[in-house]
Amino acid sequence: MMGAVLKWALKTVAGRWVTGLLIASLLSGAAYMWYNFKKNLVEQGTQICVQEINQETMEHLARALADEKSARAELTAKLTAAAVVNQTARDRHQRLQQQLTALEVAMAEQARTDNEYKEWGDTPLPSGVADRLRQSGAGSDPSTVRDDPD
Repeated sequence: MMGAVLKWALKTVAGRWVTGLLIASLLSGAAYMWYNFKKNLVEQGTQICVQEINQETMEHLARALADEKSARAELTAKLTAAAVVNQTARDRHQRLQQQLTALEVAMAEQARTDNEYKEWGDTPLPSGVADRLRQSGAGSDPSTVRDDPD
């Protein structure tokens, strides 16, 4: 009888230990699975957040690129217009420089050949004559002379 009681006691204690270990194993397995599930949720959430941030960044950069392209086109148009104005000014400067050189050559030739011009060529004009010549536009480019209402 003692053997049967001992067998029954071991069976009961061992059964409790085995059952306890089995329950502990199942709970730890479930906890491990829950931990992995939460970790996967966090990783998926992180990936979704990164994708959203990347999408917003891409849209922002696309808008910035479009703004930069329009600003560049505007500046290119202004640069082209300025280049045309500069070339026109250079051409006018060159033409006026040629006219001035021609006048200087003509003055030197007249000073060399005309005795009367030699006498008075370097004397200043009387007071007011130079102002009246400027106002009348004498000797200037005919395209710039304005008709005065006087």
